[in-house]
Amino acid sequence: MKLNRLLNDQNPDSTPPASQGQDITRVERKVAELIEAIEQSDVDGHHSRDFQKQIADAFQRSAATQKRLAPFKELDQENNLSREELLEGLEKLLSENQFDSRINAPKRGKIVQKGVMFILAILLIVVGFAMIIMPAPPSFELFTVYYFNINDGVTIMDLVSLLIIFGGVLLFVLNFNKK
Repeated sequence: MKLNRLLNDQNPDSTPPASQGQDITRVERKVAELIEAIEQSDVDGHHSRDFQKQIADAFQRSAATQKRLAPFKELDQENNLSREELLEGLEKLLSENQFDSRINAPKRGKIVQKGVMFILAILLIVVGFAMIIMPAPPSFELFTVYYFNINDGVTIMDLVSLLIIFGGVLLFVLNFNKK
């Protein structure tokens, strides 16, 4: 399996720094737990490919993060620079690299946001249809724009209801539009 090859391909002669060594030890411990859990479970091919993709994506994100942080670590390693030179180097790095604190933040907020927008869109559509279908008192039905007959027609309230429905449909479409 890929995971075993990755673990066996590591060079045991290289000695990582102390903090990185702790991270590697922690990852090795978690990988051992993961391997044990996989061996004890019955997972079909579809789920196993999905899990492999998630693990590979996590390793790629980690490598990309390390690559983006490398210039900052190099600047930190230079001990012979004065404070002004360090500040100028940091200013230059920050201007060259688009970097923020959300680099490792999980993307759970998008799921919650999509859920809330979905509920709001459905609620707007239902309220709009309810305003059209349910009878309203004559004082609330402001002006009739178009008469079907003497007693019935399209009122301003119906047009406002259609705008509410259109807003709900627009929210629904924009929420699930792939960007």
